[in-house]
Amino acid sequence: MKNIFSIRMLLLLLLFVPSALAAQFVESFSHDIRSMTMSLNDEWEKPAIMMLGGDDVVNFSFDELSHSYHRYTYRVVHCNYDWTPSELLSVDYITGFNDLPIEDVRYSENTTTLYTNYSFSIPNEQLSLNLSGNYKVEVYDDESDEDEPVAVFGFLVVEHKVRMGVDVSGNTDIDYNDKYQQLNIIVDYSGYSVQSPSRDLKVAVSQNRRTDNEVICAAPTYVTSNRMEFVHDSSLIFKAGNEYRRFEVTDPYSPGMGVDGISYDGEVYNVALYSDAVVRSYNNTRDENGRYFINTNEGYGTVAEADYANVHFQLLAPYRSGGDYYLLGDYWGNGFSYDNMLEYDSVEGVYRTNQLMKFGVYNYMYVWLPDGSSLADAEPAEGSFYNTENEYIVKVYHREFGSRYDKLVGALVVKQ
Repeated sequence: MKNIFSIRMLLLLLLFVPSALAAQFVESFSHDIRSMTMSLNDEWEKPAIMMLGGDDVVNFSFDELSHSYHRYTYRVVHCNYDWTPSELLSVDYITGFNDLPIEDVRYSENTTTLYTNYSFSIPNEQLSLNLSGNYKVEVYDDESDEDEPVAVFGFLVVEHKVRMGVDVSGNTDIDYNDKYQQLNIIVDYSGYSVQSPSRDLKVAVSQNRRTDNEVICAAPTYVTSNRMEFVHDSSLIFKAGNEYRRFEVTDPYSPGMGVDGISYDGEVYNVALYSDAVVRSYNNTRDENGRYFINTNEGYGTVAEADYANVHFQLLAPYRSGGDYYLLGDYWGNGFSYDNMLEYDSVEGVYRTNQLMKFGVYNYMYVWLPDGSSLADAEPAEGSFYNTENEYIVKVYHREFGSRYDKLVGALVVKQ
């Protein structure tokens, strides 16, 4: 049993690389709040995770669809591993001030859709964080009568305490090189004091930063004085899915990848994507595992110069009862709501949705969410193939005996 881990596993133990957890997320509660982004040090492809005590900066940005100024403020909330608020007071985890105004405000320039971009970063001159764990940033509109956030960002702060090794294989306990991928995990806590590893440590795993398929591992298979292992764990078997689809719109005159045509109706641009068919074979193309990047060939490429367009999606699939199809990707916060649900056109025999999206490069896929379920399935529209390149995130939380919060003591990203 001890020999199941490959040389690659041993290298990962030596070359520990912290990364973000899958439950990093964005969520808008206003129809006018769009294009919410988080990045690490202004690098869009890096997950929003800050190393405790380091020089990292997490960048936050969103658009409000008007040129009317809103006095937005943001509040930082420390959370437990499951994103419920911890028992800590803000003075426990913040040096400086909370409930700060967003002061970096830019009005869109030469765009058909008017919007105002708001952005800020953490840490800054007025606020820094001094504990690891999950953090929510809640954005409030001070001019609103409701004391509810209009948007929420979720990000991580990690401290280096444990090392991890992760092996991802298409040879699973339920099939061999077919639809699934299985993880085996080692958590090495040598040199770090853990009173009761099985009780005090929680290991969470997710795929492509999705929140619906995140798994909290049950009891480890093996525990020793300096490490624990999760092997042949049925909860660590994931459907492999397929590579994400992609489209590009960087200006209104030149259709990019995946775009059939662009038109203007006097109010807004309309982008017609090529019709998407149900996939029956592995799509061996490079993707960004669901990410998107705002970009424009117009102007100087600032966040206030990219225009918006109604993007028309069409899935050529027969009617299916018992659930709904949704678009999945970082643009929609990897969640499911009426906004990213497709509707069936019985006349044309296709599923459709129109999405107001900023010019840029987008990854997306179609997933099926059964009625009453919170776990979506990509297989009905995308297929599922063991050799799909997925991004798995493994996180280790530590709740010390008598403590009031969960530390995030390790995180590792592994691509199959």
